[in-house]
Amino acid sequence: MKYKIIYKDQIIGMSELEKSDPPMGFVFGELVPTPFYKPNISTVSCKLYCSDAHEEILCKSIMIEDHSDKFGEQYIEVTVLVESAEEFEKFFKHHLDAYEEQFISEK
Repeated sequence: MKYKIIYKDQIIGMSELEKSDPPMGFVFGELVPTPFYKPNISTVSCKLYCSDAHEEILCKSIMIEDHSDKFGEQYIEVTVLVESAEEFEKFFKHHLDAYEEQFISEK
């Protein structure tokens, strides 16, 4: 599943948001920028959308960290705090299931 980060009606990047911390409500991953991405962009007005359904995912915050200068190659991370447990379950159930599965397999 791919997700779009939108700033002022322009897609600034895409991410699979392949990692998560379900109890805290965070998802994160590598951001693949579009030509509209600019380093140090203000993320206050950014929105997150599910690419398949073009449905907005309500978020408390979206943070983008550009580590490209440190690594000498493009490396940008995005971290999203999803607004509610219900919103997390609706859009990131696969992360929730994987998290819960680790406790089932310990028994």
